[in-house]
Amino acid sequence: MEIVAGEWWESGSWWQFAITITAGLVVGSLAAWATMRSNNPKRKINWWVQSNTPLMSEQFAGGNLTVNFVGIPVASPRIVELVIANTGRRDITAGMFHNGEAMKFDFDADVCTILDIATSPSGSVLPSTNTGAWVVVGNETSGESWLEIKPSLLRRGQVVTVTILVDGDEKPVRCVGFPLVDVEQVSVPSGARSRVITEVLGEAVISVGPISIRR
Repeated sequence: MEIVAGEWWESGSWWQFAITITAGLVVGSLAAWATMRSNNPKRKINWWVQSNTPLMSEQFAGGNLTVNFVGIPVASPRIVELVIANTGRRDITAGMFHNGEAMKFDFDADVCTILDIATSPSGSVLPSTNTGAWVVVGNETSGESWLEIKPSLLRRGQVVTVTILVDGDEKPVRCVGFPLVDVEQVSVPSGARSRVITEVLGEAVISVGPISIRR
């Protein structure tokens, strides 16, 4: 009986059967995953600060070189470029903004004005924006620190770049309002997480039983 068992285990028919069963399970799992993916499309917004640049260095601030807005000097002028990208697999409609509320970003510095809004690809809807009023009283100024992206159609693959003049030191930008329903929020550039994962796996050690593979 021991010899028969050995012959059965070592026979080519057994291994062919095992490979066929394994391949069938893998194909079935992939098909189920593809079906679930198509029935539950993932919506995702990536946002990040592309640049946060002072218009003058500290050595020139307060000297003969000044930046004026509506005739009033801006003490610490900075240009901030904020990028909002629909990196998911489906369009995001204006109706997905809960109660018609806007996405809201805080710069921790007075927002003077919006200098530019751009969107790509061409033909995409340019969303409306809103900021608090920059108030001038005599030689004193004050303003709100936030920017709103109002409900709008954001097509799959659409990228919106908002360029803003702020008055203040560089601080982290925060998303303080994200009313989108069933949409994931990611505060890193598109593709950045994939690069990080790839770098980590590049140093990973994969072990399977007595076998280890160092990458």
